[in-house]
Amino acid sequence: MPLVATKLNNQPARHQVAEKIRESILAGSLVPGERLVERKLAEALGTSQSAIREALIQLELEGHVTKKPNSATFVTDFSQRDLENTIAVRRALEGFAAEEAARQSTRADIERLEQLFKQSQAAARSRDFQKYIRGDLSWHIAMWEATHNDCLVESLKRIVVPLFGFSAIRVAMQARFDLAADLRSHRTILDAIVAGEPEKAKRAFHAAVKDWEEQAAHLYAADTDEGESAPHPG
Repeated sequence: MPLVATKLNNQPARHQVAEKIRESILAGSLVPGERLVERKLAEALGTSQSAIREALIQLELEGHVTKKPNSATFVTDFSQRDLENTIAVRRALEGFAAEEAARQSTRADIERLEQLFKQSQAAARSRDFQKYIRGDLSWHIAMWEATHNDCLVESLKRIVVPLFGFSAIRVAMQARFDLAADLRSHRTILDAIVAGEPEKAKRAFHAAVKDWEEQAAHLYAADTDEGESAPHPG
C-alpha cells in the first residue's frame, strides 16, 4: 500500500521521516509484514537514504518495524503467540496505568483527556475510522502520561503503539465495529480517573479490554484465511 507522504521541510530529517512512516503504519497505509525499501521511501519523502536508514533504526527500537537477518526491514507483524503475549503484558501495565492516573492526574491532565474524548466523539459520529483510531491512541497515551511515571509511559509506548498499528486499526476500520460502545468504555475509565478512584479505574479498563477483545476477535476472524484461528487483537 502507498506511504502517506508529503515532502519534508528543513527540520531534522530523521525525526520527520520516522514520524511519517509511523503515521502511515497507524493509518494502515503501510501494513503489517510489508517490506520497507530505503530507496523508495527516500524518493517518496524527498530525502536521503541515510535519513531513512536512521529513521528505521529509531522505529525498530520503538517496535514499529523489524529488521530481518537478511537486512530487509518490514512493518512489524505479530504471530498469534506474539499477539497473545503482548496483550497479556498490556493488560497488566495499562491496568496499572489507569489506576495510577486516578491517583496522580492533575487538572491539566484531566482537561487533556476530556478534550481528546470530545474529539473521539466527533470522529465516532462522523464514522471517520482513521481519525477515531488516531484519537484513541492519543487518548491512551494521555492517560499513561497522567501517571507521571516516565518508565511506565515509555514501556507502554513500546508495547502498545505497535499493537495499534497491527490490529486495532485493522479491526476498528471494519464497518461493524461499534465505535459508540468503544467510546462508552473510555468514558467509564475517564469518570473513574476524574473521581480519583484507582480501583474503579483499573476495573473499568479491564472490563473495556475484555469487551473490546470479544468484539475484535469476532470481526478479525473475517480477515483471516478459512480454517485459521483468529488472534485476539486486544
